[in-house]
Amino acid sequence: MSSALQAQQEVLEELWRQGISGHELLRQHTQMVDEFIINHFMVSDAVREARGEIALVALGGYGRGELYPFSDIDLLLLHDRKSRRKMQAVAEAILYPLWDAGFDVGHSVRMIRDAVRFAGEDFFFQVALLDARLLVGSRKLFDGLLARYRKKIFDGRRHVFVRTMEEFRAERRRKYGSHSYLLEPHIKEGKGGMRDIQAMLWVAKGVFGLDGLDALEESGMLTADDRQAFEASWNMLARIRNRLHYISRRKNDQLIFEYQEEMAAAFGYRDRDGLLAVEHFMRHVYGHLQTIAVVTDLFFEQVQDVLGLSGGSRLEKQLERAIVVRNATIHLTRPDELEKRPYLLMRLFLQAGRTGLPLHHRTRQQVSRHLHLVDDRFRTSKRVARIFLELLVQSAAPMPVLEAMLETGLLTAYIPEFADVESLAQHDLYHIYTVDRHQLQTVAELKSLEKSESELFLGLGSPHLLYLAALLHDIGKGHHTDHSELGATLVQGIGARLGLPEEELDCLSFLVRYHLYLPENALRRDLDDQDFIEQAASLIGNTDRLALLYLLTMADSRATGPSAWSSWKATLLAELFLKVNSCLEAGCGERAEIENGEREGVNWLRGRVTALLDGKEAGIAVSELPDDYLLSFTPETVVRHLQVHWREKSRLQQQVLIFPETRQGYWSLLMMSRDRVGLLAKVCGVLALHNLSVLAAQIFTWPDGTVVDVLDVVPVAESGFDEQDWQGLQHDINQAINYRLDVGYQLHSRLSSVGVRPRRRVQQLVRKVVVDNETSQRFTVIEVYGGDRPGTLYQLTQTLADFGLDIHRARIATEVEQLIDIFYVAMRGGEKVTDTELLDKVQTTLLRIIEE
Repeated sequence: MSSALQAQQEVLEELWRQGISGHELLRQHTQMVDEFIINHFMVSDAVREARGEIALVALGGYGRGELYPFSDIDLLLLHDRKSRRKMQAVAEAILYPLWDAGFDVGHSVRMIRDAVRFAGEDFFFQVALLDARLLVGSRKLFDGLLARYRKKIFDGRRHVFVRTMEEFRAERRRKYGSHSYLLEPHIKEGKGGMRDIQAMLWVAKGVFGLDGLDALEESGMLTADDRQAFEASWNMLARIRNRLHYISRRKNDQLIFEYQEEMAAAFGYRDRDGLLAVEHFMRHVYGHLQTIAVVTDLFFEQVQDVLGLSGGSRLEKQLERAIVVRNATIHLTRPDELEKRPYLLMRLFLQAGRTGLPLHHRTRQQVSRHLHLVDDRFRTSKRVARIFLELLVQSAAPMPVLEAMLETGLLTAYIPEFADVESLAQHDLYHIYTVDRHQLQTVAELKSLEKSESELFLGLGSPHLLYLAALLHDIGKGHHTDHSELGATLVQGIGARLGLPEEELDCLSFLVRYHLYLPENALRRDLDDQDFIEQAASLIGNTDRLALLYLLTMADSRATGPSAWSSWKATLLAELFLKVNSCLEAGCGERAEIENGEREGVNWLRGRVTALLDGKEAGIAVSELPDDYLLSFTPETVVRHLQVHWREKSRLQQQVLIFPETRQGYWSLLMMSRDRVGLLAKVCGVLALHNLSVLAAQIFTWPDGTVVDVLDVVPVAESGFDEQDWQGLQHDINQAINYRLDVGYQLHSRLSSVGVRPRRRVQQLVRKVVVDNETSQRFTVIEVYGGDRPGTLYQLTQTLADFGLDIHRARIATEVEQLIDIFYVAMRGGEKVTDTELLDKVQTTLLRIIEE
C-alpha cells in the first residue's frame, strides 16, 4: 500500500474514533479510494495506448458512495470494440495497485452489449448497475450503457423487476429471519437492514425514476415524518456497520453478542433506569431496524398498488360497515367513522385475524393517525375488550395481526404497560427474540398447539385467559427484579381494565406469576418424589389451572428459541404434568391416604414382578427390592434388571456393565455394578471423555450391594446411536474404577489442549450453590449453578463422594451455557445431611469449582 493511501486510511480511522457520522465517513472513504483509482487510471500507459473508448465505472455500494471500511470494491471496465486488445493490460494497471493495497476487488471487463445481456441474466449485476457511477473515462460510453440498460431491463418490464426484487426480499427473510428483533441482528441482510434500504431505492430509481429520498418525498411515496425517521435510522445503521468493520478488522455485518457491550460503551450508553447500557443500546438498534422495515414494507405495498401487482379479486367484499376486502387486503373505507366509532380500530385487526388478510398500508396509516382515540374510556370499554379477546383467540395466524398492531402503535396505546418491553433485548443466548416479539411468538405457538393438544384445549373453561397470559407473561421484564412477580401485579391492572371478573383476574395473575414453575421443576426435581408432586398440586390447585399452565409453558418454551425446547424437555414436562394431574384428580390431600396408596402400589408392583418372573431364578428376592426403586420403573424393566443381575452376577462383582438404549431425543444407559465409593463421579468423567453429556441420573443400591443406575445422556456433537463406541465406553469405565485410567488428569489434559473459553459468553451467567433440606423428606437437595464446560460434572460428583455423600438422584440441565446440576444426596447411612459445618464445607468447595 502506498504511504499516502495508508496515511489517509489512518486519518479516516481516527475520524471514526472521534465519532464522525455514518454517511460522512462513507463519503470520505469513497472519495479517498476514488482518488487512488483515478490516479492510477490517468497515469496508465495501457490506457493511453488503447485506441478506443474506455470508461471505469464504480458499481454497488462503492457506486452509491457508501464504501464501508472492509467492503468489496466493485468495478466495471467498459470498453468499445477498438480497445478490446488492450483491456487486459488496462485491467492489470488498475487492479494490481488495489490488490497490493489490500482491497477486495470484484471486477468485470465488458462492452455495452455484453454488460446489458449479463444484467438480464444475473439479478445481482442488474441492481449493481442501478448504482453505476462513472469514475473516469468516456462519458459517451457510460451514457450509452445506461440508455441501453434502461431500455432492455425496464422499458415494458417494470413488473418483472419488482416481482424479482420481492422474491429476493422473501428469500432474505427466510434466511436471516422474518423479524428485525433477532437478538444478534444482521445489519446488512436482516429485516430492516441495509439491504431493505437498497431494495427500496433500487425500485424507486429503476421503476419510477426517483433517485434518492428527496425525490421519494416529493413524489408522495414517502411522508416527511417517515423520511426524517428513515434517514436518522439509516445513518445510525451506517455508524454501527462502520464500527463492526473496524473492531473486527474484516467485512462483518452481524451484531453478535461479543461486540454489543463494546459498541454500547463506544456510543455513550450507560446503565440507568434498571437497564444495562447494552440493553439501552440494543433497544435503540431494534427501533432503527423496525423503522427501516416498516417504511420499506409500506413502500413496497404502494408499488404493488401502483403496478397492479397486489393480486386477489378486485371486487370489493363488505366485511362490516366501513371495512371491506379489496385486492386481498383489508381497507377502511371511511376514516371519518373512526371518530364516531373508535372501536373500529380494534375491529380492523379482528377482521384481519379472521380472514388472514393484512391491512392495506393506507388503513394502517389511518390507525396510527387516530391513536388519540385510544384514551381511558377506550381502554376500559367492555365492547373493545371483547373484540380484543376475540382477536387473540380467533385469529388463525395471530403473529402478523399482533405485529401490525404493535407497528401501528395500537397495541401499546391499548396496553400502555407493553411499552416497557417494546424492543427490549434479553441479553442472553437463550432467547432469540426481544421481549415484545417473544410474547407475540408465544401467542402464535399457542395457536399451533390447538391442533396437537386439542383434547386439553377442548377442556379449557377460559381459553381467552390462556391467550392473554401468553401475550403478557413477560410484561414485568426490564426492571431487573423478579419479572414473574411484577408481571403478576401488572396483569391484575390490565385484566381489571378489560373487565375480567375476580376469579379470572386471579387465574391470569397466577399464570403470569408461575409461568416458569413447570419447566424449572421438570428439569430440576426428582419427579418420583411424591412430596414434591404434592407440593406442586397444592400450589396449582386444580386441573384447569394445571392445563392452562402446561399449555402456556409449551408455547413459551417453543417461542423462546431452539435451545429452550427439545424432546427431552418435552418428555419431562409431560411426565410432571401427568403426575400432578393424577394427584389433583385423586384428591392428593391426606398424607395417610397417600402413604396407603403408595403401599398398595408397591405391593401391586411386587406381585406383578413376581408374576412376570414366573418362577425364574433371581439373584435377590423381590420382597427385598427398595420401595422407591420399584416405584421408579415398570415391572417389565425391573424383571429385566433382575435377569441381568442373575445372568451376570459373577461379572458384576468385578466390572461395571452398561446397556445402552435409544430414546426419543436422548439415550438411556443402564449401568450395573457392585457399589463403590465415587462410582458415579468416575462414570460421569468417562462419559465426558467420550463426548456424552449427562441429562439425568437415577441411582439405586439393592440390599446386596448391587448398584442399578440409569443415566440419560445426549452426544455433545451430532452423532448417531450406532456410531457411538459403547464397548470402548464400558472398557474405559472399568479402567477408571480399577485406577488404571486417571479421569481427572485426562479431562484436565483435554481442556488444556482445546481451551475451555466458549465462543460467546452469556453475560448474565449465574454462579451459586443452594442447599435445600425442605423440598424432600428423604434427601438433602444441593443445587449447583455455573458455567457449562466438560469435566465440571465429574469434579462436582467426585467432591460429593469425597465428603462421604451418596447421590441418589441427579438432574443435569444445561440451558445454553448455563449449567444447572441438582443432586439428591444422603449420608452413607441413608440419612439427610444435617451437620451445618459439613454443609458449609460442601457448599464452599462446590462454589470454588464453578468459579474457576
